[in-house]
Amino acid sequence: MQAAKKIEEPKKQFGDQGNELHRGLKRRHITMMSIGGTIGTGLFLASGNVVSKAGALGGPIAYLVIGILVYVLMKGLGEMSTFMPTPGAYTTYSGLFVHPVLGFMVGWNLYINGFLGLGAEIVGGGMILNQFFPNIPPVVFCIGISLLILVLNLINVKSYGEAEYWFAGIKVFAIIIFLIMGVLMIFGVIGHQGFIGLSNWTSESVFPNGFTAVILMMTGVVWSYLGVETVVSAAGETVDPQKNVPKAINTIFFRILIFYVGSITVMGLVVPYKNVSVLSNGYAGLFDFAGIPGAAAIMNIVILTSLASAANSIVYLLSRTLIALSKEGKAPKALGKVNKRGIPTNAVILTLFLGQISLITNFVSPDKVFIWLTSIAGFNTLLGWFGSFLSHYRFRKWLVANGGSVDKLKFKMGTYPIPTIICLLVLVGIAIYTAYSPDTRFSFYIGVPMLILYFIIGRYLNKKGKLQEMNYEPFLKAHINETEIK
Repeated sequence: MQAAKKIEEPKKQFGDQGNELHRGLKRRHITMMSIGGTIGTGLFLASGNVVSKAGALGGPIAYLVIGILVYVLMKGLGEMSTFMPTPGAYTTYSGLFVHPVLGFMVGWNLYINGFLGLGAEIVGGGMILNQFFPNIPPVVFCIGISLLILVLNLINVKSYGEAEYWFAGIKVFAIIIFLIMGVLMIFGVIGHQGFIGLSNWTSESVFPNGFTAVILMMTGVVWSYLGVETVVSAAGETVDPQKNVPKAINTIFFRILIFYVGSITVMGLVVPYKNVSVLSNGYAGLFDFAGIPGAAAIMNIVILTSLASAANSIVYLLSRTLIALSKEGKAPKALGKVNKRGIPTNAVILTLFLGQISLITNFVSPDKVFIWLTSIAGFNTLLGWFGSFLSHYRFRKWLVANGGSVDKLKFKMGTYPIPTIICLLVLVGIAIYTAYSPDTRFSFYIGVPMLILYFIIGRYLNKKGKLQEMNYEPFLKAHINETEIK
Protein backbone atom coordinates (compact mmCIF):
# COMPACT_ATOMS: atom_id res chain seq x y z
CA MET A 1 0.00 0.00 0.00
CA GLN A 2 1.20 3.44 -0.84
CA ALA A 3 0.03 6.40 1.21
CA ALA A 4 -1.43 9.38 -0.53
CA LYS A 5 1.13 12.05 -1.17
CA LYS A 6 0.04 15.67 -1.05
CA ILE A 7 1.75 18.89 -1.87
CA GLU A 8 0.51 21.90 0.05
CA GLU A 9 -0.83 24.76 -1.97
CA PRO A 10 0.91 28.13 -1.67
CA LYS A 11 -0.04 30.15 1.37
CA LYS A 12 0.63 33.54 -0.20
CA GLN A 13 -1.61 33.07 -3.17
CA PHE A 14 -4.25 35.72 -2.64
CA GLY A 15 -2.65 38.73 -1.02
CA ASP A 16 -0.38 41.65 -1.65
CA GLN A 17 2.61 43.30 -0.01
CA GLY A 18 3.54 40.19 2.03
CA ASN A 19 0.07 39.67 3.53
CA GLU A 20 -2.44 37.03 2.55
CA LEU A 21 -5.92 35.76 3.31
CA HIS A 22 -6.02 33.55 6.40
CA ARG A 23 -7.53 30.08 6.61
CA GLY A 24 -9.61 31.00 9.64
CA LEU A 25 -12.91 29.32 8.71
CA LYS A 26 -13.43 25.98 10.43
CA ARG A 27 -15.73 23.10 9.52
CA ARG A 28 -18.58 24.32 11.75
CA HIS A 29 -18.33 27.79 10.17
CA ILE A 30 -18.49 26.54 6.60
CA THR A 31 -21.26 24.08 7.44
CA MET A 32 -23.50 26.68 9.06
CA MET A 33 -22.70 29.18 6.31
CA SER A 34 -23.85 26.59 3.79
CA ILE A 35 -27.06 26.02 5.74
CA GLY A 36 -27.99 29.64 6.33
CA GLY A 37 -26.10 31.48 3.60
CA THR A 38 -29.01 31.51 1.17
CA ILE A 39 -31.68 32.43 3.74
CA GLY A 40 -32.14 36.18 3.48
CA THR A 41 -34.09 38.78 1.58
CA GLY A 42 -34.72 36.41 -1.32
CA LEU A 43 -36.64 34.06 0.95
CA PHE A 44 -38.27 36.35 3.49
CA LEU A 45 -39.23 39.33 1.31
CA ALA A 46 -38.83 38.45 -2.38
CA SER A 47 -40.89 35.28 -1.88
CA GLY A 48 -43.90 37.46 -1.07
CA ASN A 49 -43.66 39.08 -4.49
CA VAL A 50 -43.16 35.68 -6.17
CA VAL A 51 -46.18 34.06 -4.46
CA SER A 52 -48.44 37.06 -5.11
CA LYS A 53 -47.64 36.91 -8.85
CA ALA A 54 -46.97 33.20 -9.50
CA GLY A 55 -49.53 31.87 -7.04
CA ALA A 56 -49.79 29.56 -4.05
CA LEU A 57 -48.55 26.59 -6.10
CA GLY A 58 -46.67 28.49 -8.80
CA GLY A 59 -44.37 30.08 -6.21
CA PRO A 60 -43.05 26.77 -4.82
CA ILE A 61 -42.66 25.41 -8.36
CA ALA A 62 -40.52 28.43 -9.37
CA TYR A 63 -38.29 27.94 -6.32
CA LEU A 64 -38.03 24.20 -6.94
CA VAL A 65 -36.98 24.55 -10.59
CA ILE A 66 -34.30 27.14 -9.81
CA GLY A 67 -33.32 25.15 -6.72
CA ILE A 68 -32.52 22.11 -8.86
CA LEU A 69 -30.48 24.34 -11.14
CA VAL A 70 -28.60 25.75 -8.11
CA TYR A 71 -27.82 22.25 -6.89
CA VAL A 72 -26.24 21.33 -10.24
CA LEU A 73 -24.38 24.66 -10.21
CA MET A 74 -22.90 23.99 -6.78
CA LYS A 75 -21.90 20.43 -7.67
CA GLY A 76 -19.93 21.79 -10.64
CA LEU A 77 -18.38 24.61 -8.63
CA GLY A 78 -17.57 22.14 -5.87
CA GLU A 79 -15.70 19.93 -8.31
CA MET A 80 -13.58 22.86 -9.47
CA SER A 81 -13.09 24.45 -6.04
CA THR A 82 -11.80 21.27 -4.38
CA PHE A 83 -9.21 21.04 -7.15
CA MET A 84 -8.39 24.77 -6.96
CA PRO A 85 -9.72 26.49 -3.82
CA THR A 86 -9.67 30.19 -4.61
CA PRO A 87 -11.67 33.22 -3.42
CA GLY A 88 -12.21 34.16 -7.07
CA ALA A 89 -14.24 31.04 -7.94
CA TYR A 90 -16.57 32.46 -10.62
CA THR A 91 -14.19 34.83 -12.39
CA THR A 92 -11.10 32.61 -12.04
CA TYR A 93 -12.71 29.46 -13.42
CA SER A 94 -14.44 31.24 -16.31
CA GLY A 95 -11.23 33.00 -17.29
CA LEU A 96 -8.98 29.95 -16.97
CA PHE A 97 -11.15 27.16 -18.37
CA VAL A 98 -13.05 29.13 -21.04
CA HIS A 99 -11.57 32.54 -21.98
CA PRO A 100 -10.01 35.51 -20.12
CA VAL A 101 -12.66 37.89 -21.51
CA LEU A 102 -15.45 35.71 -20.11
CA GLY A 103 -13.65 35.70 -16.77
CA PHE A 104 -13.56 39.50 -16.84
CA MET A 105 -17.25 39.67 -17.75
CA VAL A 106 -18.32 37.17 -15.10
CA GLY A 107 -16.19 38.77 -12.39
CA TRP A 108 -17.35 42.34 -12.88
CA ASN A 109 -20.92 41.26 -13.55
CA LEU A 110 -20.87 39.35 -10.26
CA TYR A 111 -19.46 42.35 -8.45
CA ILE A 112 -21.83 44.97 -9.84
CA ASN A 113 -24.75 42.58 -9.60
CA GLY A 114 -23.69 41.81 -6.05
CA PHE A 115 -23.72 45.37 -4.77
CA LEU A 116 -27.15 45.83 -6.37
CA GLY A 117 -28.18 42.80 -4.32
CA LEU A 118 -26.43 44.31 -1.30
CA GLY A 119 -28.54 47.42 -1.81
CA ALA A 120 -31.68 45.25 -1.82
CA GLU A 121 -30.63 43.55 1.44
CA ILE A 122 -30.02 46.91 3.10
CA VAL A 123 -33.31 48.27 1.73
CA GLY A 124 -35.12 45.22 3.11
CA GLY A 125 -33.62 45.80 6.54
CA GLY A 126 -34.63 49.45 6.44
CA MET A 127 -38.18 48.46 5.48
CA ILE A 128 -38.48 46.05 8.43
CA LEU A 129 -37.12 48.58 10.95
CA ASN A 130 -39.40 51.27 9.54
CA GLN A 131 -42.38 49.09 10.50
CA PHE A 132 -41.24 49.25 14.13
CA PHE A 133 -40.27 52.94 14.01
CA PRO A 134 -42.46 54.57 11.33
CA ASN A 135 -41.37 58.11 12.21
CA ILE A 136 -37.72 57.43 11.33
CA PRO A 137 -36.82 57.52 7.60
CA PRO A 138 -35.64 54.15 6.18
CA VAL A 139 -32.41 55.83 5.00
CA VAL A 140 -31.28 56.16 8.63
CA PHE A 141 -31.66 52.44 9.17
CA CYS A 142 -29.83 51.73 5.92
CA ILE A 143 -26.81 53.67 7.16
CA GLY A 144 -26.88 51.91 10.53
CA ILE A 145 -27.01 48.44 8.96
CA SER A 146 -24.16 49.37 6.63
CA LEU A 147 -21.94 50.44 9.53
CA LEU A 148 -22.61 47.18 11.37
CA ILE A 149 -21.66 45.14 8.30
CA LEU A 150 -18.51 47.22 7.82
CA VAL A 151 -17.33 46.45 11.36
CA LEU A 152 -18.02 42.71 11.02
CA ASN A 153 -16.01 42.52 7.80
CA LEU A 154 -13.01 44.53 9.05
CA ILE A 155 -12.13 42.51 12.16
CA ASN A 156 -10.86 39.17 10.79
CA VAL A 157 -12.24 36.22 8.84
CA LYS A 158 -12.72 34.14 12.00
CA SER A 159 -14.95 36.85 13.47
CA TYR A 160 -16.91 36.94 10.24
CA GLY A 161 -17.30 33.15 10.44
CA GLU A 162 -18.47 33.33 14.06
CA ALA A 163 -21.01 36.06 13.24
CA GLU A 164 -22.38 34.05 10.32
CA TYR A 165 -22.46 30.91 12.46
CA TRP A 166 -24.85 32.50 14.96
CA PHE A 167 -26.79 34.50 12.37
CA ALA A 168 -27.42 31.33 10.39
CA GLY A 169 -28.40 29.47 13.54
CA ILE A 170 -31.10 32.04 14.29
CA LYS A 171 -32.44 31.84 10.73
CA VAL A 172 -32.52 28.06 10.65
CA PHE A 173 -34.25 27.87 14.03
CA ALA A 174 -36.87 30.41 12.91
CA ILE A 175 -37.63 28.52 9.68
CA ILE A 176 -38.00 25.23 11.57
CA ILE A 177 -40.46 26.86 14.02
CA PHE A 178 -42.32 28.39 11.05
CA LEU A 179 -42.62 24.99 9.35
CA ILE A 180 -43.81 23.23 12.51
CA MET A 181 -46.43 25.89 13.26
CA GLY A 182 -47.54 26.00 9.62
CA VAL A 183 -48.10 22.23 9.47
CA LEU A 184 -50.03 22.33 12.77
CA MET A 185 -52.21 25.14 11.40
CA ILE A 186 -52.89 23.22 8.18
CA PHE A 187 -54.29 20.35 10.26
CA GLY A 188 -56.18 22.68 12.61
CA VAL A 189 -54.17 21.88 15.74
CA ILE A 190 -53.42 25.57 16.43
CA GLY A 191 -54.79 28.88 15.15
CA HIS A 192 -58.33 30.25 14.77
CA GLN A 193 -58.97 29.02 11.24
CA GLY A 194 -59.57 25.40 12.10
CA PHE A 195 -58.61 22.69 9.61
CA ILE A 196 -57.16 24.45 6.55
CA GLY A 197 -55.97 21.56 4.43
CA LEU A 198 -55.85 22.51 0.75
CA SER A 199 -58.61 25.11 1.02
CA ASN A 200 -56.29 27.96 -0.03
CA TRP A 201 -55.32 26.06 -3.18
CA THR A 202 -58.15 27.01 -5.51
CA SER A 203 -58.45 27.36 -9.27
CA GLU A 204 -57.79 31.07 -8.79
CA SER A 205 -54.91 30.93 -6.30
CA VAL A 206 -52.61 28.16 -7.60
CA PHE A 207 -51.75 29.99 -10.85
CA PRO A 208 -53.56 33.38 -10.67
CA ASN A 209 -51.71 34.78 -13.69
CA GLY A 210 -51.19 31.54 -15.59
CA PHE A 211 -48.10 29.34 -15.75
CA THR A 212 -46.24 31.99 -17.75
CA ALA A 213 -46.08 34.07 -14.57
CA VAL A 214 -44.19 31.20 -12.92
CA ILE A 215 -41.53 31.39 -15.62
CA LEU A 216 -41.34 35.18 -15.38
CA MET A 217 -40.91 35.05 -11.61
CA MET A 218 -37.94 32.71 -12.02
CA THR A 219 -35.70 35.71 -12.70
CA GLY A 220 -36.47 37.06 -9.24
CA VAL A 221 -36.07 33.58 -7.78
CA VAL A 222 -32.60 33.33 -9.36
CA TRP A 223 -31.59 36.37 -7.32
CA SER A 224 -33.13 34.79 -4.21
CA TYR A 225 -30.38 32.18 -4.22
CA LEU A 226 -27.62 34.80 -4.37
CA GLY A 227 -25.26 33.91 -1.52
CA VAL A 228 -25.21 30.14 -1.99
CA GLU A 229 -21.87 30.48 -3.78
CA THR A 230 -20.27 32.00 -0.66
CA VAL A 231 -19.33 28.46 0.39
CA VAL A 232 -17.24 28.00 -2.76
CA SER A 233 -15.64 31.44 -2.53
CA ALA A 234 -14.82 30.75 1.13
CA ALA A 235 -12.81 27.66 0.10
CA GLY A 236 -9.71 29.85 -0.13
CA GLU A 237 -10.03 30.69 3.58
CA THR A 238 -11.29 27.34 4.84
CA VAL A 239 -9.29 24.78 6.78
CA ASP A 240 -8.96 21.58 4.69
CA PRO A 241 -11.29 22.73 1.87
CA GLN A 242 -11.04 19.38 0.03
CA LYS A 243 -13.01 17.75 2.86
CA ASN A 244 -15.14 20.53 4.29
CA VAL A 245 -16.45 22.15 1.08
CA PRO A 246 -17.86 18.91 -0.43
CA LYS A 247 -19.62 18.07 2.83
CA ALA A 248 -21.31 21.45 2.79
CA ILE A 249 -22.28 21.20 -0.89
CA ASN A 250 -23.75 17.71 -0.60
CA THR A 251 -26.47 18.98 1.75
CA ILE A 252 -27.55 21.90 -0.45
CA PHE A 253 -30.44 20.22 -2.26
CA PHE A 254 -31.92 18.99 1.02
CA ARG A 255 -31.74 22.52 2.40
CA ILE A 256 -33.38 23.95 -0.73
CA LEU A 257 -36.29 21.51 -0.39
CA ILE A 258 -36.81 22.26 3.31
CA PHE A 259 -36.08 25.95 3.69
CA TYR A 260 -37.22 27.30 0.32
CA VAL A 261 -39.73 24.97 -1.32
CA GLY A 262 -41.05 23.64 1.98
CA SER A 263 -41.59 26.96 3.73
CA ILE A 264 -43.09 28.66 0.66
CA THR A 265 -45.46 25.72 0.14
CA VAL A 266 -46.60 26.01 3.76
CA MET A 267 -47.00 29.76 3.31
CA GLY A 268 -49.22 29.27 0.27
CA LEU A 269 -51.35 26.71 2.11
CA VAL A 270 -51.91 28.87 5.20
CA VAL A 271 -51.79 32.51 4.01
CA PRO A 272 -54.05 33.56 1.08
CA TYR A 273 -51.83 34.59 -1.81
CA LYS A 274 -53.50 38.02 -2.02
CA ASN A 275 -52.32 38.74 1.53
CA VAL A 276 -48.61 38.54 0.71
CA SER A 277 -46.32 41.06 -0.96
CA VAL A 278 -42.91 42.64 -0.40
CA LEU A 279 -44.15 44.75 2.51
CA SER A 280 -46.55 42.08 3.86
CA ASN A 281 -44.35 38.99 3.91
CA GLY A 282 -46.06 35.65 4.38
CA TYR A 283 -43.78 34.56 7.20
CA ALA A 284 -44.97 37.23 9.61
CA GLY A 285 -48.49 36.77 8.19
CA LEU A 286 -48.58 33.10 9.21
CA PHE A 287 -47.80 33.98 12.82
CA ASP A 288 -50.60 36.55 12.73
CA PHE A 289 -53.04 33.84 11.64
CA ALA A 290 -51.72 31.59 14.42
CA GLY A 291 -53.00 34.14 16.94
CA ILE A 292 -49.78 34.18 18.95
CA PRO A 293 -49.31 37.65 20.55
CA GLY A 294 -46.14 39.36 19.42
CA ALA A 295 -45.09 36.42 17.23
CA ALA A 296 -45.24 38.45 14.02
CA ALA A 297 -43.00 41.13 15.55
CA ILE A 298 -40.53 38.47 16.67
CA MET A 299 -40.50 37.01 13.15
CA ASN A 300 -39.77 40.45 11.73
CA ILE A 301 -36.80 40.73 14.09
CA VAL A 302 -35.57 37.34 12.86
CA ILE A 303 -36.02 38.54 9.27
CA LEU A 304 -34.01 41.66 10.09
CA THR A 305 -31.20 39.49 11.47
CA SER A 306 -31.33 37.42 8.31
CA LEU A 307 -31.08 40.47 6.07
CA ALA A 308 -28.04 41.74 7.97
CA SER A 309 -26.50 38.28 7.70
CA ALA A 310 -27.15 38.05 3.95
CA ALA A 311 -25.68 41.52 3.42
CA ASN A 312 -22.67 40.50 5.51
CA SER A 313 -22.14 37.46 3.29
CA ILE A 314 -22.43 39.51 0.11
CA VAL A 315 -19.75 41.95 1.28
CA TYR A 316 -17.50 39.00 2.11
CA LEU A 317 -18.12 37.38 -1.30
CA LEU A 318 -17.62 40.57 -3.31
CA SER A 319 -14.49 41.70 -1.48
CA ARG A 320 -12.88 38.32 -2.20
CA THR A 321 -13.99 38.56 -5.81
CA LEU A 322 -12.18 41.91 -6.07
CA ILE A 323 -9.00 40.24 -4.81
CA ALA A 324 -9.18 37.69 -7.63
CA LEU A 325 -9.95 40.39 -10.20
CA SER A 326 -6.99 42.40 -8.96
CA LYS A 327 -4.55 39.48 -9.02
CA GLU A 328 -5.60 38.60 -12.57
CA GLY A 329 -5.20 42.15 -13.93
CA LYS A 330 -8.94 42.74 -14.14
CA ALA A 331 -9.08 45.39 -11.40
CA PRO A 332 -6.71 47.96 -9.85
CA LYS A 333 -3.93 46.41 -7.75
CA ALA A 334 -4.96 48.49 -4.73
CA LEU A 335 -8.12 46.38 -4.44
CA GLY A 336 -6.02 43.25 -3.92
CA LYS A 337 -4.19 44.55 -0.85
CA VAL A 338 -4.66 42.51 2.33
CA ASN A 339 -3.77 43.78 5.80
CA LYS A 340 -1.97 41.86 8.56
CA ARG A 341 -5.26 40.44 9.84
CA GLY A 342 -5.97 38.91 6.43
CA ILE A 343 -8.67 41.46 5.54
CA PRO A 344 -8.90 43.14 2.08
CA THR A 345 -9.74 46.52 3.61
CA ASN A 346 -9.93 48.51 0.36
CA ALA A 347 -12.21 45.95 -1.25
CA VAL A 348 -14.53 45.83 1.75
CA ILE A 349 -14.85 49.63 2.01
CA LEU A 350 -15.47 50.05 -1.72
CA THR A 351 -18.17 47.36 -1.68
CA LEU A 352 -20.01 48.97 1.24
CA PHE A 353 -19.72 52.39 -0.39
CA LEU A 354 -21.26 51.17 -3.64
CA GLY A 355 -23.93 49.30 -1.69
CA GLN A 356 -25.30 52.61 -0.55
CA ILE A 357 -27.48 52.59 -3.64
CA SER A 358 -30.09 51.82 -1.00
CA LEU A 359 -30.12 55.49 -0.03
CA ILE A 360 -32.25 56.31 -3.07
CA THR A 361 -35.17 54.84 -1.14
CA ASN A 362 -35.23 58.15 0.75
CA PHE A 363 -36.72 59.65 -2.39
CA VAL A 364 -38.49 56.68 -4.02
CA SER A 365 -40.91 54.05 -2.68
CA PRO A 366 -38.81 51.34 -0.93
CA ASP A 367 -40.90 48.40 -2.13
CA LYS A 368 -40.67 49.56 -5.77
CA VAL A 369 -36.91 50.05 -5.53
CA PHE A 370 -36.63 46.61 -3.93
CA ILE A 371 -38.40 44.95 -6.88
CA TRP A 372 -36.27 46.92 -9.39
CA LEU A 373 -33.04 45.86 -7.71
CA THR A 374 -34.01 42.20 -7.40
CA SER A 375 -35.22 42.04 -11.02
CA ILE A 376 -32.03 43.57 -12.47
CA ALA A 377 -29.80 41.54 -10.14
CA GLY A 378 -31.75 38.37 -10.98
CA PHE A 379 -31.26 38.79 -14.73
CA ASN A 380 -27.58 39.64 -14.38
CA THR A 381 -27.02 36.61 -12.15
CA LEU A 382 -27.77 34.49 -15.22
CA LEU A 383 -24.39 35.42 -16.72
CA GLY A 384 -22.47 34.37 -13.62
CA TRP A 385 -24.25 31.04 -13.52
CA PHE A 386 -23.88 30.56 -17.28
CA GLY A 387 -20.14 31.18 -16.98
CA SER A 388 -19.87 28.67 -14.13
CA PHE A 389 -21.78 25.95 -15.99
CA LEU A 390 -19.68 26.54 -19.10
CA SER A 391 -16.51 26.49 -16.98
CA HIS A 392 -17.45 23.16 -15.49
CA TYR A 393 -18.23 21.76 -18.93
CA ARG A 394 -14.72 22.75 -20.08
CA PHE A 395 -12.91 21.98 -16.80
CA ARG A 396 -12.41 18.22 -17.22
CA LYS A 397 -11.10 18.64 -20.77
CA TRP A 398 -8.68 21.31 -19.51
CA LEU A 399 -7.55 19.06 -16.66
CA VAL A 400 -6.79 16.07 -18.89
CA ALA A 401 -5.10 18.27 -21.52
CA ASN A 402 -2.75 19.56 -18.80
CA GLY A 403 -1.75 16.11 -17.53
CA GLY A 404 -4.34 15.69 -14.79
CA SER A 405 -6.78 12.87 -14.14
CA VAL A 406 -10.53 13.06 -13.53
CA ASP A 407 -10.26 9.94 -11.34
CA LYS A 408 -8.05 11.82 -8.87
CA LEU A 409 -10.58 14.61 -8.26
CA LYS A 410 -11.67 14.72 -4.62
CA PHE A 411 -15.23 15.66 -5.55
CA LYS A 412 -17.03 14.82 -8.78
CA MET A 413 -20.46 15.49 -10.27
CA GLY A 414 -22.27 12.36 -11.37
CA THR A 415 -23.76 11.92 -14.87
CA TYR A 416 -21.46 14.62 -16.26
CA PRO A 417 -22.03 16.50 -18.58
CA ILE A 418 -25.82 16.02 -19.09
CA PRO A 419 -27.05 18.11 -16.07
CA THR A 420 -24.63 20.92 -16.96
CA ILE A 421 -25.82 21.11 -20.56
CA ILE A 422 -29.49 21.05 -19.54
CA CYS A 423 -28.93 23.89 -17.07
CA LEU A 424 -27.16 25.96 -19.73
CA LEU A 425 -30.21 25.60 -21.98
CA VAL A 426 -32.59 26.46 -19.11
CA LEU A 427 -30.67 29.68 -18.38
CA VAL A 428 -30.82 30.71 -22.04
CA GLY A 429 -34.56 29.98 -22.08
CA ILE A 430 -35.17 32.11 -18.96
CA ALA A 431 -33.17 35.00 -20.45
CA ILE A 432 -35.13 34.87 -23.72
CA TYR A 433 -38.47 34.73 -21.93
CA THR A 434 -37.43 37.65 -19.71
CA ALA A 435 -36.84 39.73 -22.84
CA TYR A 436 -40.17 38.59 -24.32
CA SER A 437 -42.43 39.60 -21.42
CA PRO A 438 -43.39 43.28 -20.94
CA ASP A 439 -43.36 42.72 -17.15
CA THR A 440 -39.66 41.84 -17.00
CA ARG A 441 -38.36 43.43 -20.17
CA PHE A 442 -36.90 46.43 -18.33
CA SER A 443 -34.39 44.15 -16.53
CA PHE A 444 -33.37 42.78 -19.95
CA TYR A 445 -32.95 46.29 -21.38
CA ILE A 446 -30.72 47.27 -18.46
CA GLY A 447 -28.86 43.99 -18.12
CA VAL A 448 -27.88 43.37 -21.75
CA PRO A 449 -26.14 46.76 -22.28
CA MET A 450 -24.19 46.10 -19.08
CA LEU A 451 -23.04 42.73 -20.41
CA ILE A 452 -22.05 44.28 -23.75
CA LEU A 453 -20.03 46.92 -21.90
CA TYR A 454 -18.22 44.23 -19.88
CA PHE A 455 -17.38 42.41 -23.12
CA ILE A 456 -16.01 45.53 -24.85
CA ILE A 457 -13.81 46.49 -21.89
CA GLY A 458 -12.65 42.92 -21.34
CA ARG A 459 -11.76 42.41 -24.98
CA TYR A 460 -9.81 45.70 -25.04
CA LEU A 461 -7.82 44.76 -21.91
CA ASN A 462 -7.15 41.28 -23.27
CA LYS A 463 -5.76 42.68 -26.52
CA LYS A 464 -3.51 44.96 -24.48
CA GLY A 465 -2.23 41.93 -22.57
CA LYS A 466 -3.60 43.17 -19.25
CA LEU A 467 -5.65 40.08 -18.36
CA GLN A 468 -3.60 37.40 -16.61
CA GLU A 469 -4.24 33.78 -15.74
CA MET A 470 -4.28 32.76 -12.11
CA ASN A 471 -1.17 30.86 -10.99
CA TYR A 472 -2.74 27.41 -11.23
CA GLU A 473 0.52 25.42 -11.51
CA PRO A 474 0.91 24.64 -7.76
CA PHE A 475 -2.61 23.17 -7.66
CA LEU A 476 -2.07 21.19 -10.86
CA LYS A 477 1.32 19.95 -9.63
CA ALA A 478 -0.20 18.82 -6.33
CA HIS A 479 -2.94 17.01 -8.23
CA ILE A 480 -0.59 15.25 -10.66
CA ASN A 481 1.90 14.19 -7.98
CA GLU A 482 -0.74 12.82 -5.66
CA THR A 483 -0.89 9.04 -5.75
CA GLU A 484 -4.05 7.24 -4.79
CA ILE A 485 -4.08 4.53 -2.12
CA LYS A 486 -3.97 1.17 -3.84
